[in-house]
Amino acid sequence: MDILRRYLAGSALSVQTRKNLFCTLLKGKRPMVKRFTKFMLLLMVLSLVVAVPAGAQDEAPVLRVPMSPDPEHLNPFTATTIAISTVLNQVYEGLVGLDPVSGEPVPRLAESWEVSEDGLVYTFNLRQGVLFHDVEGVEFEDGDREFKAEDWIAAAEYSVTEDETVSSHPEWLESVVGYDEFLAGEADSLSGLNALDDYTIEITLKEPNRLFLFTLGVPGIPQEILPRMSEFANSPVGTGPFQFVEWQRDSFLELKANPDYYEEGKPAIGGVRYINVPDANTALLQYRENELDLLFSFPTGQRLAVIEEFADEYHEAPGLNVRYFGFKMDAGFFADEPLVRQAFAHAFNRELVWDELMEGARFPATLGYLPPSMPASTPAHIYEYNPERAAELLAEAGYPNGEGIPEIDLYVFSTAADELSLPVLQEDLRQLGVTLNIVVEDASTYWDHIGEDDVWFFLSGWSAGINDPSDVFNFLFLDGRDDTHYNNPEVNELLRQAMVEMDEEVRTQLYQQAHDLITADSPWIVSAYSKNTWLQKPWVDGFVPGGGGTYTARLANVTIDTSLLP
Repeated sequence: MDILRRYLAGSALSVQTRKNLFCTLLKGKRPMVKRFTKFMLLLMVLSLVVAVPAGAQDEAPVLRVPMSPDPEHLNPFTATTIAISTVLNQVYEGLVGLDPVSGEPVPRLAESWEVSEDGLVYTFNLRQGVLFHDVEGVEFEDGDREFKAEDWIAAAEYSVTEDETVSSHPEWLESVVGYDEFLAGEADSLSGLNALDDYTIEITLKEPNRLFLFTLGVPGIPQEILPRMSEFANSPVGTGPFQFVEWQRDSFLELKANPDYYEEGKPAIGGVRYINVPDANTALLQYRENELDLLFSFPTGQRLAVIEEFADEYHEAPGLNVRYFGFKMDAGFFADEPLVRQAFAHAFNRELVWDELMEGARFPATLGYLPPSMPASTPAHIYEYNPERAAELLAEAGYPNGEGIPEIDLYVFSTAADELSLPVLQEDLRQLGVTLNIVVEDASTYWDHIGEDDVWFFLSGWSAGINDPSDVFNFLFLDGRDDTHYNNPEVNELLRQAMVEMDEEVRTQLYQQAHDLITADSPWIVSAYSKNTWLQKPWVDGFVPGGGGTYTARLANVTIDTSLLP
C-alpha cells in the first residue's frame, strides 16, 4: 500500500478523500472474474474416469465452493456471465465438449460424429438412454425423459431469434443453412437441421467452418419446457452430471448428483453447494476453518502471504482471460476521438497495478488484445506506459493538458469496486488534466447497462474457451457485437476469412492484420491477462479447470477422499 500512497502523493484529492480511499483499499476485497463469456464454455470440459461404487452418491460428501456474486439467472439461452456459467456448466451439456488440456472437441450428448469431405455436412450420433433430470413441474410426453434428436432441434430453433431477452447466442447456428431465413421469419423451420431418426442429427453448413464444433453451444434441454422458459429461468433442467435443487439468493445454491447420469460411476461426489461469500477476507477465513473446499480469490495485499501459508494447497495455471477498459465506439465523447483513446491507453500504469499493488495476481497486459499464448498476440503497435506520449497525443487531438475534455464516468461492476487499477488509472488521467469519476453499479444491472449509449467507458473482460484468436475477436470485435459496439468492415472481412481458412500460417496472418487494425483503432485500454489460481483442500482431487478460468472445471470428475477429512 505504500506504493499506492506514494503514487497518489500530491494529487488533487483532499486529505479526507485520501483517507477514505485507503480505508476502502485496506478492506482487502479482490474483484471477481469478469464478464462472461459465451455459453459454449458451459458445455466444453473433458471427462476423466473415476470409479465409484453404484449407489454411493447418497453417502458421498458435497463439494463446497465459494460464489460471489450470485448468478443473474440460470437461463442457458441468455447466459453471458461467469457467475451463470459457474453453475450451468454442471447442469447442461451440448452435443460436444472440449478437452480442457488440448482444446480439442470430445463427445458429450453425441457419442460420435462424421464430417463430409467437403466440410459442409455434420452427422451426429446421439448416445441412447440419456435421461433428462427428474424434477417436479415437468410433464414429459408419455413420461419419456430420454433425450432425443427432436429435443435438440427444438432447442436449436428456439435459440434463433433477434430478441436477446430470449436468446443471445447467434454464434451457435449462424453458419447453418437456412439460418437467415428462419431468423427473418421467412421459414417455419431451420432447413439445415434434420433429425434422421431419434438418435441421429444432420447439420448442413453454408460453407466450411473450422470453428463449428467449438461454437455449437445449443444445450440439451427438454422441449416440453421451452414454451415456459421464464418459469425455468432459475430452476434449470438438463442432462448434466448435477441437477438443480435449491437457490437462496445471497446465501447458497445447491446441486445434487444426477443418479441417472450416463457416465458410469459419475459424479463421485454427492453434490455441489455454492456458498455466497461477501468478500475475499470472509472466504479466506471460511477456507481456514475448513468450511470451503476451494478458494478462488485472495484478499488484496495478502496474496503472497496466503500462498506461503497454503503452499501445498496452492495451484496456478496460465489463463485465457483479458481484463480491459472499454470505450463506446459509436456514441458519446470517445466515438470520434481515436487519439484520445490512444492517449488514455499510453497513460495507464498497468505494471504498477498488477506486478506490485496486486502482488502478481495477473500479468500486466504489455502486448495486445489477445492472451499471450495465442497466435498473432503481438500487434504492430503496443501501448506501453508512456505518460509523455499520452500528453502529446492529447495535444495533437486538440486537448492540451486535457483542456476541453469533459469529466469522464468510468462504470465498474460492484464486485470490482475495490480493484486497485481504478485509483491508479484515475490518478494517471488526472496528471493529464482529465477528471475520471468511478461509478459503481450492481452486477445485476451492470452488464445490460454498459451496452447502452449513455455508458462511454467501462470495466469488463473476456474469458476465451480455446487458445485461438477467434474466441476473442469473433465475440468482441465482429459486427459490433460487444458492448464497445466496435464495427470495422475491414476487420469483419478479415475475421470471416479466418473462420474458413484451413491453412494455419495464412490464418495467423489474417488474425495479425485484424489485430493490427483493432489496436490502431484502440477500442480498449488493455489492463491484464489472467492467471488461474486457486487453493484446494488435500482431500479434493480431479479439479481441472481449462484456460478460460476455474469455473470451467467439470465437477463430475472431482473426488473427495473422506479418510482425509478433518
